[in-house]
Amino acid sequence: MRRSGPPCARLRRSAWKRRRTWALAAAALAAGLCGVAPASYAAAPSLIVIPNPASGSLSYFKLSIRHGHLGQAGTIGVRNPTGRPLRVALDPVAGRTIDTLGSTYGLRGSGAREPASWVRLGRRRITLAAGATAVVPVSVLAPRDARPGDYLAGIAVEQLGQRAQSTARRGVSVASVVRYAIGVEASVPGPRHPLIRFTGARLERQPAGLAFLLEARNPGNVILQNVAGRALVTRGSRVVARVALGPGTFVTGTSIAYPILAPRERPPQGTAYRVRAYLRYVGGIARLDTLVRFGRAAALRQQLYGGPKAGASSGLPGWLVALLSVLGAGLLSIAAALLVRRRRAGGRSPARTIDAALQAAQRSGAPVSLISVSLTANGASPQRLAPVLRSRIRHSDRLCRLDALRFLVVAPDTDLQTAETLASDLRRHAERAEGVTADVEVAVHEADPNSTGPELLQRIRTAPHPMRAPRSTG
Repeated sequence: MRRSGPPCARLRRSAWKRRRTWALAAAALAAGLCGVAPASYAAAPSLIVIPNPASGSLSYFKLSIRHGHLGQAGTIGVRNPTGRPLRVALDPVAGRTIDTLGSTYGLRGSGAREPASWVRLGRRRITLAAGATAVVPVSVLAPRDARPGDYLAGIAVEQLGQRAQSTARRGVSVASVVRYAIGVEASVPGPRHPLIRFTGARLERQPAGLAFLLEARNPGNVILQNVAGRALVTRGSRVVARVALGPGTFVTGTSIAYPILAPRERPPQGTAYRVRAYLRYVGGIARLDTLVRFGRAAALRQQLYGGPKAGASSGLPGWLVALLSVLGAGLLSIAAALLVRRRRAGGRSPARTIDAALQAAQRSGAPVSLISVSLTANGASPQRLAPVLRSRIRHSDRLCRLDALRFLVVAPDTDLQTAETLASDLRRHAERAEGVTADVEVAVHEADPNSTGPELLQRIRTAPHPMRAPRSTG
């Protein structure tokens, strides 16, 4: 949901695709007003949420608070209009910026990080009798070391035990539940320093086509509204894409990867593009001018989607091959064996990779999911499976080798529903890959932000194996 104005209370509907697609994100936001049930529930509303900010008639909480002080933000009213008891959960969640600019909020259970950790709720779990109403006080406690600036958090309100409603369109089944998110904007007095920085650009071959991702961050201390600009992508003298960026909101301390789609582009491996962009905001302008290259990983993804065949791997440098040839075939065989062993090892410690993802999640408030991929012992071919997995995971994901028959994908900024979608895609392509003769088991695990890498690895190793999906014969 794009927002160019202040963060407000909103209705959130989470949805996930059950089959035939993986491109859509697992959480879909639907506009709504607190105190008004969604249209599909109009006949029998299940929960009514009414924010009552102390600041006045706003539909979200906004207050100015000094560091080390507690401020009263207002109250949240929850009402049960049904004839049965309802269980309700309220949790602080992190404020974020969506990639196309606009404020949004993390999912309930994704962890309360600064400034969400400042939010204090009178009650977090409520059981409402039929027709009953409860009022929950909301306050904000700014720590003593809080720096001047604008901070955005949210309060997620969800009826527990909802039965997901399913709808089918064009062969795709969508299951949805209703969540509410109410914004909490806290301002700590002091100097303001508005700032946006571009941090780079990269290429991804997505199911819909080639995507240029413009990476930017708001490292200042101002929630910037009406941020807008333009981007130009060229290949030589040819214009590939010319688009407007925004307008929208850029939340303090968050990052984005603004997507620019070029669905008609089918470049050969090694193609270079020039990416130029700017973003204007109150207080300055951010500029980007860089080159991005269509690498082998993206070329392999494009090939899997029916595009041109990816070029052969460059392998070892020519001078090294010549040197090894002089030294003899025996030395060459030893070097090749060592290189294969190193590649198979993945070069990454699973525990350290998980720890790094958890530390990043603690700073951003984003969820982390883990996807384990296992081969059955009979007929397994892990050396053929690893390239397939690498070609399907995203740029931010990390692939690790757990043991002889198991891999682990560490997926940052990924909730469980999105991870389920990614896992289904991995399973489907792994089982169809040429040379992977074993059955493939894929399981999704939630990464508790309060755990460590070794603890999560132990849980994964001791978790029961998921039911194996039958291999596709088509």
